[in-house]
Amino acid sequence: MRRMLLALPLTLAVASLAAASEPGAAATKPAPKRLLHEVTYTTTVPTPPAGTKRVEVWLPVPFEDDTQRVLCLKVKADVPWELTRDRVHGNRMLHAVVESPTAPVTLAWSAIVDRDQDAGQGGGAVLPSHLASDALASVDGKALAIAKELGVDKADQPVRLRAQRIYEYVLSTMTYDKVEAGWGTGDFERACRVGKGNCSDFSAKFITIARAAGIPSRWVSSISVTADHVGCSSCGYHCYAQFREGDRWVPADPSDARKVLEKDPAKAKWFFGNAEATSIVLSVGRDLELAPKQQGPAVNYLGGPYVEIDGKPFSVPADNRKYDSKVLEETPAASK
Repeated sequence: MRRMLLALPLTLAVASLAAASEPGAAATKPAPKRLLHEVTYTTTVPTPPAGTKRVEVWLPVPFEDDTQRVLCLKVKADVPWELTRDRVHGNRMLHAVVESPTAPVTLAWSAIVDRDQDAGQGGGAVLPSHLASDALASVDGKALAIAKELGVDKADQPVRLRAQRIYEYVLSTMTYDKVEAGWGTGDFERACRVGKGNCSDFSAKFITIARAAGIPSRWVSSISVTADHVGCSSCGYHCYAQFREGDRWVPADPSDARKVLEKDPAKAKWFFGNAEATSIVLSVGRDLELAPKQQGPAVNYLGGPYVEIDGKPFSVPADNRKYDSKVLEETPAASK
């Protein structure tokens, strides 16, 4: 009986995704196959209070893998800096330390980024953390119960079919919302209880249930360089999930899918197995240890600057985090 009750909320998402195959379904312009971007990211830490002994800044730079290549990276800073890489995930970052600061600290990079549409062609290692709990997302308890009720907890079906079932479940049980208090942290229990949130909350729900089902999954932090985001402060941050199928990481973006589900079910369906070339990946993973290691707790995710003032985390104001981008070259999607 519980299995039947759980299946009911899936009706809307499944029906909408199925409609994507019908002749009358709405369609959008195919996403570009590849984009060559020129991207600039700047962050400024305001002048700290008098008596501050130390300001430390970590700023992610574009990630490199089979889907994204950094052809040129230039750094502009008013303080000494170093380029580091974390030892677990391979995330790269600019790191700067200022002793006895008396002025704002500005750190910026510009890069030529060759970004492919991610259709599941990326490789890379599977880590123990890809099947484990995160600080805000336990794979035990509720996540495991949902995996069992969805019938995806056993490897008796192909990975993609199990992952798609989880994807459809997340679409049917979540609403994109940045009003209800608590959104944006990727808190799995809150996402299940409230059923609302942004990309962080959608991704956490998918990843946690997938891991509980025995499907390795990971978090991807990016910035969106679509026209409506470029030049703003931090509004372009975007994250999505990847699950492991064979020796490849396959993207799943339930939050962007949910935003277009009713008006463009074909696009919502496309977001399972694809990520657009307009997303510049900055890092992968959650509960991160930076390089060098921060004094504060593990970093939830690295989608922008992480700062510590005298060893305590400090949130950089949104208006002090800006990026710009322009497309230098585009490879269009193949026509059908």
